[in-house]
Amino acid sequence: MPIVDCENRIILQSTVDNRQSAIGNHMGFADTLTGIANRIEGCAAVVILGIDGIPIERHVHDLDSAIDIEMVATEFTTLVKRSMRTASDSELGVMREMVFATDTMSFLLRPITSEYFLLLALNQGGNVGRARFELRKAQLAMETEFAI
Repeated sequence: MPIVDCENRIILQSTVDNRQSAIGNHMGFADTLTGIANRIEGCAAVVILGIDGIPIERHVHDLDSAIDIEMVATEFTTLVKRSMRTASDSELGVMREMVFATDTMSFLLRPITSEYFLLLALNQGGNVGRARFELRKAQLAMETEFAI
C-alpha cells in the first residue's frame, strides 16, 4: 500500500504490519533461536513464551530427553509474573533478567516485552556470560517484532 496523506491509513497499515510481524514470523523466530543455541556452549534449549505460559517458538539443542522444556517454561511464567510485579511494586524498576540455577541446569529469563519473554536452558557447565549476552541481543532485536 503506498503512503498517502491520510494519517489513519498510515497508522492502520503500521499496526497491521506489526501484528503480522509478531504473529507471522515463526520461521524467523526459529532461525533466531537456532542461532542463539549454536553460539552458546552448553545450551540445552531456547523458548519464546507468552506471559500466559503459551510457547510461541522453541528450539531444543542438547536437552535431556527426560525434561519437558515446554512444561518447565510454562512453570516459569508464574515466577516471571511475580518477579515483574515485585520489581514494580517495590519501585525497583522493570525486571530485566532472571537467573535460576539448579544442580543440573541453569535457566536464564529475559523479558522481550511485558507480555513475552525468552527462556534459555543451560546444561551444567554452560557459558552463562555468553548466554546473558546472546539473550540481550535477541531481546533488543525481537522487541520491535512483539510491540503491538
